[in-house]
Amino acid sequence: MENRLTIEYLAGFFDGEGTFYIGKQYSRNGKEYPHATIMLSQSGDRGLEILSEIQKKWGGFIYEHLKAGQHKATKSAYKLYWNKQEGVALIKELFPHLILKQEEAKIVLTYLQRKD
Repeated sequence: MENRLTIEYLAGFFDGEGTFYIGKQYSRNGKEYPHATIMLSQSGDRGLEILSEIQKKWGGFIYEHLKAGQHKATKSAYKLYWNKQEGVALIKELFPHLILKQEEAKIVLTYLQRKD
């Protein structure tokens, strides 16, 4: 399957199933700060398989966020996240191919590239 994974395929996947988002998180002392998220979610064995193939080619970290049977879930659910460095590179590669989520990607990219 890895040979079939193109940047165009991944852009379509992000347009349909992906997340580019800047939200709020809180430190242990309660201080609020912005946090960027670049993520794909899928469930079940096939979902984990495609996320793993994407991870092999474009990096990121897979996290099982819901186990089968938990909260009435019929199958496990997984998220593939990218950190700041990998996320910047990924968005730059995806950007010309995104359609629905190009504006969200641009906002997250601008935030990640800011100079503090």
